[in-house]
Amino acid sequence: MTSSVSNQHEVLRRGLLNPELDIGALATAFQDEGRLQIEDALRPEVAELLYQCLHHQVPWSLAFRDRDGPRKLWAEELAAMTEAESEAMNTRILDIAREQFQFRYDSYMMVTAYKEKRDPDLVLHRMVEQINTSPWLNAMRRITGRSEIRRSDAQATRYIAGHFLKMHNDIQHEEGRVAAYVLNLTRNWEAHWGGLLQFLDENGEVEQTFMPRFNTITLFSVPAEHCVSPVAEFASSARYAVTGWLRT
Repeated sequence: MTSSVSNQHEVLRRGLLNPELDIGALATAFQDEGRLQIEDALRPEVAELLYQCLHHQVPWSLAFRDRDGPRKLWAEELAAMTEAESEAMNTRILDIAREQFQFRYDSYMMVTAYKEKRDPDLVLHRMVEQINTSPWLNAMRRITGRSEIRRSDAQATRYIAGHFLKMHNDIQHEEGRVAAYVLNLTRNWEAHWGGLLQFLDENGEVEQTFMPRFNTITLFSVPAEHCVSPVAEFASSARYAVTGWLRT
C-alpha cells in the first residue's frame, strides 16, 4: 500500500462521525418523525476524503431495471454501445418507468466489491469496515432507538442528468432493514437541478424534502415512501452519496 493510500485509510480509522454531534438531541428529534437530516455529520477530513474518492476514483456502473429485474452496465459496456443501442436502452428504461418501479443512477456496490477484493486501494473499502464498528453502529442505535441493529451495508451513488429513483418504501423483510441512511457528499447543489430526496404520504403527496447538502446524513425508518426527483438536463454537477441500510 502506498504512503498516500495508507494516510487516507488512517483518516477513516480515526473515526467517521463528527465528535461534536449531540447524539441525545438527535435521538429526540428522530423519534418525532422517524427521520432527520444531520448537519456536519462527519469529521471534515473524512467528508472531503470521501468526496474526492467519489468524484475522481470510483469505477461507476449504470444501475437500472429491465423487464427481467435489476441490471448494471459498466462504463466500458456503455462506451461500446452504438448511438442506436443507447437510445433503445433509454426508451426501455423510460417505458418501464411509466408502468412500474424504476431507477437510473450510477452505482458502486461497496460491500460486494469489498468481499470480492476489487479495487483494493479504494478508500471505500475502509468505509465498509468503519460503518460496521461500534462507534458508528452505537450512534445509529441510539439515534434510531433500535438496539437490534447489527450491521450496515453501503453503496456509492452518483446521479447526473436524467437519473432518478421512483417512489418505493425499502421493505425487504428477509434482509432485516430497520432504517436507511444517505450520506450526502455533494458540493453546492441547487434545488432546481432536482435530485431531491422526497418523502410521500399515503396519497403520494410530498410531505418533506431534503436537499443533498454536503456532509449531511439523512436517516429514516423503514418503511417510508420516498423517491429521488429526476436530475435536470441543465444540472452542472453530480449528486454524490453513500447510501445503505441499518440491518438486524
